[in-house]
Amino acid sequence: MKNSIYNIYNKEIKKIINNENTKAIYLVGSSKNVDLQSDNTSVNDIDLFVFTKNGDKQTRIVKYIENIEFDINYFSEKGVQKFINEKEYFFLKDMKNPKVIYDKSGISNDIISLCKEKFIEGPGKLSKGDINLLEANLYAKIEDLKSKEKFDVFEYEFLTNLYLKDIIVGYFIINNKWLPKDKKLFKSLKDENIELFRLCKKVIETYEYKDLVNVYKYIFIQ
Repeated sequence: MKNSIYNIYNKEIKKIINNENTKAIYLVGSSKNVDLQSDNTSVNDIDLFVFTKNGDKQTRIVKYIENIEFDINYFSEKGVQKFINEKEYFFLKDMKNPKVIYDKSGISNDIISLCKEKFIEGPGKLSKGDINLLEANLYAKIEDLKSKEKFDVFEYEFLTNLYLKDIIVGYFIINNKWLPKDKKLFKSLKDENIELFRLCKKVIETYEYKDLVNVYKYIFIQ
């Protein structure tokens, strides 16, 4: 007898498949790497992408079935085209290597290959003019912190953290790299560039103007 998690999952999948509007179903997120049929399986959430013939470009439904969270994103044909063409990060990230659960018309191989290709290309390189504008805006922010006496301690530290984040975001943007979520920004930076990560870490430790400038120079003036 299959475990209860698989029974719950399988019942939900059958309901989606039985909808004549459904074209394909993909298991994404961390649950795609879990053997849901195993008796030792323990999952809190199951993420699904469902492609449909008609409907809104994207509709998200979150529901709980016996303490399991089902996070289901429905994408119409136009929605799939839109997210691929516009290089929507969350879509490409999950669709470059999903687990195919159901494919009514054999569309998966082509879509997955295209998503992999678009993901590898990156988000798109900024023009030289846009980079110069970004650089100038960030420099102006940093220079505002040069006169530390204008701020109280809390405000100065708050602005230092804020501008440091803006500079790190700038690093990912000008290097044509996918921008991580805020909560993963520093971890991604550590994996990406350990030297830059150390410079940023020093800013957080000291809140010194000169250390913030060093981060800026490392990224924009090399």
